[in-house]
Amino acid sequence: MPILLLLLVGVLAYLWWRWRRTTLTRACRWREDRRRGIWRCAFCGAEVAEGPPRVCLKDLQP
Repeated sequence: MPILLLLLVGVLAYLWWRWRRTTLTRACRWREDRRRGIWRCAFCGAEVAEGPPRVCLKDLQP
């Protein structure tokens, strides 16, 4: 029983850590365009040059 409780606490800690680390929504779908050297969101059209972002950029787009 203590092992199950420890496992539950571990899973909840992991989920909390993932939730605090990113603001991406379920709609965020980042795709790499290697020809242009950018990452583009298939949902909102946001583009960045360095790596797939960990924050949602849909509110920053003009």
